[in-house]
Amino acid sequence: MASDASSVLENVLTGMAGLFGVDGAALMLLDAQDRLRAIGATDDAGVLLESAQEHVGDGPAIASAASGGLVAIQDLHADRPLGFPHVAVHALPVRAVLSVPLIEGGELIGVLDFYARAGHIWEHTEVEAGSRLGELMVIVLQVLAESRTDRAPSGQL
Repeated sequence: MASDASSVLENVLTGMAGLFGVDGAALMLLDAQDRLRAIGATDDAGVLLESAQEHVGDGPAIASAASGGLVAIQDLHADRPLGFPHVAVHALPVRAVLSVPLIEGGELIGVLDFYARAGHIWEHTEVEAGSRLGELMVIVLQVLAESRTDRAPSGQL
C-alpha cells in the first residue's frame, strides 16, 4: 500500500503543479514529534527544497506551520525577512515559494509547497488558488488514510 500511496501522492502533486501553472509542488507532513518531514515532490528541485527546510529547521514551510497561515516568498534568495537565503543555498534552483498549511479538524497536519524556478510575485488569486489546492490535498490524504484502514488484514476482503 505504501508504494500505492506514494504513487497517488506523486500524481496528485504533479497534477496540482500543472493546474496551478508552477514548476513544482512538494509535501511535508508532521511526524509523531510534530516536526515537518518531506513526503513527496514533483521533481528533484522539490526534494531539495523540502530536504533543506528539514535539515535547516527553517524556511517557508516551517514558517507556514508555525503561523498557521500561508507564506508567499517572491525570492527565496532574498535577505530575511523577505527570503530564506540559508535555505536557498541548499535548494537550487528554487526561487519563489508559496507554502500552504494543511489543516484537518482544526489541527495542522503538514504544509503543501508550490514553487517556481524564477522569482515570482504571488497574486491574490494565486494565493487563493493555493489555499483551495491545500484543502484538496487534505481530502486526498484523508482518503488515502481511510483506504489503508478499510483494508482487511492479510489481504482478505
